[in-house]
Amino acid sequence: MTRGLQYLAAWTASTAVAVALSWLGIRFVLDAGVPERPRLVAGPTQQSSAVPTTTTTTTPVPTTTVVVTTTPPTTTTTTTTTTVPPLPPENGTWSEQNGEPVYLRSFRLQGGVTAIRFSASEIEPISATPRQGFAASVEQPADAVVVEFVGAGHRSRLEATWVNGPQWRIVESG
Repeated sequence: MTRGLQYLAAWTASTAVAVALSWLGIRFVLDAGVPERPRLVAGPTQQSSAVPTTTTTTTPVPTTTVVVTTTPPTTTTTTTTTTVPPLPPENGTWSEQNGEPVYLRSFRLQGGVTAIRFSASEIEPISATPRQGFAASVEQPADAVVVEFVGAGHRSRLEATWVNGPQWRIVESG
């Protein structure tokens, strides 16, 4: 009986070592197969309730136009051209419209570029232009804008809202 317990203990120890070594070897292969883990990038987490005292002059952007393109703008053989309104800078700009502070900002995601107009009364998508191989979708649930770029094996998602100031969350996965 004692010899049987010794064999069982030796078998258990060698199995545990084999499993540990196998996991170390497989872990590196799995990490190489998934080069980028999904990451969550948060926008500003705190905003002061005061409106910045400096105002900038910006070119007015149509507030009712949403431009969603599936390919970069091009000129056709006729005289018609597709134009996209200029995007606001990635660091954003503050302005005032109808006595209300407005924040315009563009976001470069892996799947494309989008621009959002933030204000306390309304969040609006300005544009959503996917990169080659991606498709764009824009949703406007209550008090938010969700822009999603979906391509083969990757998804880029921007969730924008106004909570005491502009807030956003970017999720890259795939």
